[in-house]
This record gives sequence, C-alpha cells and structure tokens, in this order.
Amino acid sequence: MKKNILNKIKITPLKIINVSSGDVMHGLKKKELKKTWSFGEAYFSKIKYKKVKAWKYHKKMTLNFIVPYGKVKFVFYLPSVNKFKKVEIGEKKYLRLTVPPKVWFGFQGISKKESIILNIANIEHTKKEVLTLKKNKINFNW
Repeated sequence: MKKNILNKIKITPLKIINVSSGDVMHGLKKKELKKTWSFGEAYFSKIKYKKVKAWKYHKKMTLNFIVPYGKVKFVFYLPSVNKFKKVEIGEKKYLRLTVPPKVWFGFQGISKKESIILNIANIEHTKKEVLTLKKNKINFNW
C-alpha cells in the first residue's frame, strides 16, 4: 500500500486578538517550526469568487497557507492513491494549512468578496521547483 502524504497536511488553529483599532491575526511563530525548517519567502495571492487556480505541485517547498481575508477552498490530490482532501479556511475559520512537498493542489475563492491567501514557504519559489497542470487535467468537480 502506498503512503498517503495527504495525512501529513497539518491544520493549525490561529489566534485572532480583538483590538478596537483593528484585529491582530497571528500567522506563524518560530517556536512552531521544526529545527530543520528555514524561511524562504512569503507571498500573497488573491482569488476572486468562484475562480479556480489549479493545479500545482512543489518538489521541495513546504507551504503554510493562511487566509486572513475572505474564504478559500483548498483541494489536495495524491494520484498514487487517487484521493482528494478538501479544506476550507478563511477569516471566520482562521487556520493555517501546512502542506508538505509532493502534493498536487488547487484552490477556489468561495467568498463573494475577493480572498487573500498568504503562503509562508521554507524555500524561494523557482520555475524548476514547481510543476503545473491545467485545471481540467485532474478530474475534480469544483
């Protein structure tokens, strides 16, 4: 039986501190990281309502997805076992998804307003490190 790496996707509840002038939303603390993990880059992606960005596969990058604004459905796929894992996160379900390398994924905006996704990655993004497929190449009903 092949190992199901989808079980290694970690879901971490995050803290929101209510402040009258504007909330503080935690993202990632150094103490939460493994000693072997190093910071590579942080970047934001925007996604509009009902739009899909799929599919990507990182050979080495560990991803830490946070959605501080809006709501996004993430779909992870492992072809070797033909399994999908779906997780919805956003400002009202404020979580961090830690995704190991070697998992196909895509995401869809599911809030009427545009959503913002933060990725805190352990390495810098390069074209050689990532594989991409068009949305219809993996059979998933968005």
